[in-house]
Amino acid sequence: MSRLFATALGCLVVGCTAEVGTTPTAVTPTQFKVRIENVAPYKQLKSGIFNVPVGKSAPGAIGPGDAFEVAFTAARGQRLSFASMFGASNDWFIAPEAKGLALFDNGVAVTGDITDKVFLWDVGTEVDEEPAVGPHTGPKQASSTDGPGANDPNATVRRLVNPIPLSNGGSFMAPTVAQMVKVTLTNRGSEFRLRIENVASDTTTLLTSEGPKPVRFSPGVFAVTTAGDPLFTDGQKDRGLGLEFIAEMGNPTDLGAAIRPLTGVATGNSPGVLVVHRERAPLFALGEQDRGLGLERIAEDGQAQALGDMLKKLQGESLSKVAVFDTPVGKENPSALPPGAAYELTVSAVPGERLSFVTMFGWSNDWFFGTPESGVQLFDGDQPLYGPITGELKLYDLGSELSEEPGVGPNTGPQQLEPNTGPLDTDRRVREVSADQYAHFVSDHLQVTLEPVDGARR
Repeated sequence: MSRLFATALGCLVVGCTAEVGTTPTAVTPTQFKVRIENVAPYKQLKSGIFNVPVGKSAPGAIGPGDAFEVAFTAARGQRLSFASMFGASNDWFIAPEAKGLALFDNGVAVTGDITDKVFLWDVGTEVDEEPAVGPHTGPKQASSTDGPGANDPNATVRRLVNPIPLSNGGSFMAPTVAQMVKVTLTNRGSEFRLRIENVASDTTTLLTSEGPKPVRFSPGVFAVTTAGDPLFTDGQKDRGLGLEFIAEMGNPTDLGAAIRPLTGVATGNSPGVLVVHRERAPLFALGEQDRGLGLERIAEDGQAQALGDMLKKLQGESLSKVAVFDTPVGKENPSALPPGAAYELTVSAVPGERLSFVTMFGWSNDWFFGTPESGVQLFDGDQPLYGPITGELKLYDLGSELSEEPGVGPNTGPQQLEPNTGPLDTDRRVREVSADQYAHFVSDHLQVTLEPVDGARR
C-alpha cells in the first residue's frame, strides 16, 4: 500500500475486534523488510574544465610561454587525471596514465616537475597524419576540402612512442613531451595547483616536412579520483563522452559536462543501528548534545555495536526492537556499504510504532544519515505503510568533531590514521548538515524502502 495514503479498513483488518463490545484480539505484528541501498553514482571526487590561460581573460589554447593552472584539494590515496589536445595533430592529446598520477607518495604530497609522468596519447578516432601537415590535422582541418579525417583503423586509445606510425605507411619523430610542456604540482596542506606550461619554440621544436610548425595545447578537463580510469582506458575504445572532441578539436565542453554528474563523494555507509519504538527521539534530539550511548562511534568511526548493545539494555514497551545491520546483501562478513550494495533486515512492528535508524556518512568526520529524530511512520491507522522513505531521511552532524571537507580532511573517515581522532567541534549540538556544507541530496547517496515480507498482509 502506498505511503502517500492508506484507506482505513476498519474491522476487516487483522487485529481489530470482531464485534462491538467483545474483548479485543491481540494485534498481529506486521513484518517489514528494510532495504538500505547505497546508490551514489560518483566516479570521481573532483572534476572541471581548464580553458583560460594564466593572465588572459578569455578561453584559448596555450602557446610558448603560456600556461593553464588548476587549483583543487586532494588527500592520500587520490590521483589526478587531465587531458589536453596536442593541437598540431589529428587526435592526439597529453595526459598521465589512464588511472591518473598519484598525488601522495607514502603520505607525502607529490610536488615539483611531474612532466615525466605525462605522455602523448592517440584517442583512436581519426587516421594519423603528419602533425601540422596532414589535411585533417588541427591547423589544416579548417581548410580541408574533404571534411574530417577518416576513421582510425586502430580504434583504441593508446600511448604514442617514437617513431610514431602514420596512416599512410610512414612515420614521424614527434618532440618529447618535455620539449613541449612543463607540468608541475605545488602543494599546501590539502590544496594543490597544477600548472601546464607550453615550453616549446615555434621555430625549433616541431620540425616537419614543411619546416618548423607552431606548438599549441588546448583547453582540457581534469579529474581527481580514488579509483578507476576517469577519462579513458588504455587499449580500449574511446567512451564517446567527449574526449574525442578534446583530442580532435581542443573542445573540453562535452567531456566536462558528461563527467560532472558523476563527480562527487562516493562515500561508503557504515554498519548502523535500527530501532522500532514509540518514544519520540530514541537515538538523538536536534539541538541537544549526543547522549553518549554510542552514536558517536557510528558517526565518527562507523562502529555500530556499542550503540546497539546499549540500546538493547533499554528495550521495553517504548523501544520494542533494536537491530544492528552490518553485512551487505550477498556477503558473508560484516563490512561498510559501498556504492551499488545494500543492507537488508526484517523487523516486526504493530500500529503506533515507528522506525528509526542511523548509518555513518563514511567520508566525514562525524556525519550520519538517519531518519528524523521522531522516526518514520510505519502505519496509517492499522495499515502498514510500504514504499520508499528516502525523502524523509536527513544528513546530520553529530557535533562531536570539527567538520572538514568530505574525503579530503585529515580526520575524515578515509584519511584519519586511527579511530576517534580529530579536534572537538565548537558547536556540540546535533544538527542537520547545511546545503552550504554539503550540496548533494540524501537521495544522491541512499535509497531506503520498506517492503512487505512474503506472506505478510498488505
